[in-house]
Amino acid sequence: MDMVSAKTNTNFLDSFAHSTVVSKDGTTIGYQSIGKGPSLILIHGALSTSNDFTKFARELSDSFRVHVMDRRGRGGSGPQGIDYSIKKECEDVRSLQEATGATYVFGHSYGGLVTLEAARTSTFKKMAVYEPGVSMKSIPTDWDWLPEYENDMNKKDFRGAFASFVRGSGHTPLKRLPKWYAKFILRLVIRGNHWNQIENLLPENLIEHREVKRLESTFPNYQMIDANVLLIAGGKSPDSVHQMIRVLDETISRTQTLIIPNLDHLAPDNKYAPVEVAQHVKRYFLS
Repeated sequence: MDMVSAKTNTNFLDSFAHSTVVSKDGTTIGYQSIGKGPSLILIHGALSTSNDFTKFARELSDSFRVHVMDRRGRGGSGPQGIDYSIKKECEDVRSLQEATGATYVFGHSYGGLVTLEAARTSTFKKMAVYEPGVSMKSIPTDWDWLPEYENDMNKKDFRGAFASFVRGSGHTPLKRLPKWYAKFILRLVIRGNHWNQIENLLPENLIEHREVKRLESTFPNYQMIDANVLLIAGGKSPDSVHQMIRVLDETISRTQTLIIPNLDHLAPDNKYAPVEVAQHVKRYFLS
């Protein structure tokens, strides 16, 4: 049985309460909570932790009790585990939902994929996902970067692995540049603590994108989602992302779609446009 940890810390300097739950397989899942109102779970993406979504959470906290989870393998949570799969992520979300009574959930990128997968067996009233990490065979995807990423990791060329991922994921213009040049640019713009976090999460990111590839034929299962779903994308994101949103809109029974002009894939992160995204999400959940 899932259990709520008795350990809860409140940091009065930043007003976030830090808590843990224990997932079905015994893994500790940490989360930060802020605000008052109906409970809302936020699920971050692949190279992120709960700390990257604090501005987003604060913007929602005047209307919701917001719980920003650390997905397994980062932050205040335990490791992914040797038998990692998306099912484990869904169990983590279910444990947090049982602990908090959340009826709303938001997921970004890989966290959006987790949100959609969890919704097949969880009872959320409303969900919002920003560019969920859903791959579809009907939308051509080049997975050649995945073995290249793995080879770079084996050689401990972590900058090379990151360049392989950024070019392969297709969310930035770096996809069109030679790898050596993309690697050079990324080294210039991503340094210090930001790079340290990315480097530490590169192994988890590799494992998670293997799951994305494995699941690329399963999106029709989202027909069974019984919640209302807001599908969000940035206007600057590539057409493949907008195609994916359109297919999800046709697959899930109760959806709304929203394209936010001038934003890209990373918008909900603290460093980009979390306030603008949060305003739309808040309006949707309160409507």
